[in-house]
Amino acid sequence: MTNKPSKPINLFDVQASQKVIGQENFLKAFETILNHGGYAQGPETKELDQKLAEYSGCKYCATCSSGTDALILPLMAWDVKPGDAVFVSSFTFVASAEAPTILGATPIFVDSDPETYNMDPKDLERAIAEVKKEGKLNLKAVIAVDIFGNPANYDEIMKIAHTNGMKVLSDAAQSYGSEYHDKRAGNIADMTATSFYPTKPLACYGDGGAVFSNTEAENEMVKSCRVHGMSPEDHYDNVRLGLTARMDSFQAAVILQKLKVFEQELKERHAVAKRYDNELSSYFHKQKVLDNCKSAYGLYTIDCADRDELMAYLKENGIPCGAYYPRPVNTQTAYKKWNTRALPVCEKLSKTVLSIPMHPYLDTESQTYVINTMNEFAAKKSSKAA
Repeated sequence: MTNKPSKPINLFDVQASQKVIGQENFLKAFETILNHGGYAQGPETKELDQKLAEYSGCKYCATCSSGTDALILPLMAWDVKPGDAVFVSSFTFVASAEAPTILGATPIFVDSDPETYNMDPKDLERAIAEVKKEGKLNLKAVIAVDIFGNPANYDEIMKIAHTNGMKVLSDAAQSYGSEYHDKRAGNIADMTATSFYPTKPLACYGDGGAVFSNTEAENEMVKSCRVHGMSPEDHYDNVRLGLTARMDSFQAAVILQKLKVFEQELKERHAVAKRYDNELSSYFHKQKVLDNCKSAYGLYTIDCADRDELMAYLKENGIPCGAYYPRPVNTQTAYKKWNTRALPVCEKLSKTVLSIPMHPYLDTESQTYVINTMNEFAAKKSSKAA
């Protein structure tokens, strides 16, 4: 049995970057905000909009109050409404399906690819054909989720969507910092939403999000909708329905500080993932990353038939882990009425996937302990099977 590391292992580490950057830099940034008094959507948010757009290689970024609002705002800009069909993975966090449903649209759940865990383009085609045949809903949009930080198959998904007159929204809540065919998250789909929740690759100290686009019209619609549908000419004339979805200046200041170490943190995430890929037993099925793509490794997730037993074993040995996600969205109470399609891969993944410690500050000793402990489990299971 491998000796436990000298310090506890974290599944995520939301505090380490503060020590690397220096707490005094955060406090100085907060003091600047207290002095200028622009607490909501102040100069820090405008600076962040510019820097995130530059980082992603897109024309526009509009920061907002959460990752969920970042999903809703593009759909509002596209006038998603009752009678529209929005296609979304079921093997994901609920917000991906929640966004169109809040606007009155009908979520059409799509199965996952068993290798990448992302939306299966073939099942997307089947789902579209079923909606067309029924003839009750207008084909409107596809929300492609980059599950665990791994880019979806955008070439296929966008081809299918555009052929059917639909837009594609990339849900990059877990994948900011990822790359797809030499393009960074934020500049791949028609529009992109991301989250800066504390456990995300690029994170703030609360809730925050951003919407990325490449057309001025879409960006202006998003900016209007995030402040009650306000007219840019007359702030007391709300010309459309909207939200209160501004980012506050304090969260923007945190992200501006964290951008300083973001590239290095991504490199460290990739180094941890490479060790896992190379050294974890083949007993564990690793999530496939498509060719010419880079995951942001928001989570490192394996597929194991003995998931629940493995989870218990790891926790007994002081290794935190999590089952993301134990219930596909279509099976959850609020969404059961839209549970109209068979999604066998989603159902299977919900019972077999397990996320293990992954963050930029996971030290070598902890990595070795996680790998050895998991491999010991695999060896025991393999010997029993023999």
